[in-house]
Amino acid sequence: MAVCLVEPGVRPLRRTSERSVLAVARGIVERGWLQHGWCTDNRPSRVARLLAGPPRPDEVEQACVVAALTVAAHRGGRLVNVERDAMPWIAHVWRCLPGAAERRAPALRGPRGAALIRDLTAWNDAPHRTREDVVALLERAERLAPVG
Repeated sequence: MAVCLVEPGVRPLRRTSERSVLAVARGIVERGWLQHGWCTDNRPSRVARLLAGPPRPDEVEQACVVAALTVAAHRGGRLVNVERDAMPWIAHVWRCLPGAAERRAPALRGPRGAALIRDLTAWNDAPHRTREDVVALLERAERLAPVG
């Protein structure tokens, strides 16, 4: 398998035989996109959400691009580690942003990793942004993902 990024404590970005994290994230955004928020889900009550942990991809009604990537990466597991599970995908999508090729990608962990999330969040929340823009970014990221 081709490895895109390797950093201690962070799982490398790999294309898997299962449905790609990027394709799952794109499906979430196609179903419902959100600005200025994380995500909404269809679970019946706050107690159900607290007991069950993070939502599965099929439970998400709307999500910003970062939330869609995070939910898709952990697939509804009880223990979520964003740095380990989602940051390689977030970094890959960040590299697909317009103008990102001219910028040096920050580290995936700690405050510099948070910069990737801030950049993608600001891009997602821009007043002129549309769901079609977000879907197009995720499609571009799918095309440019390493082939394994």
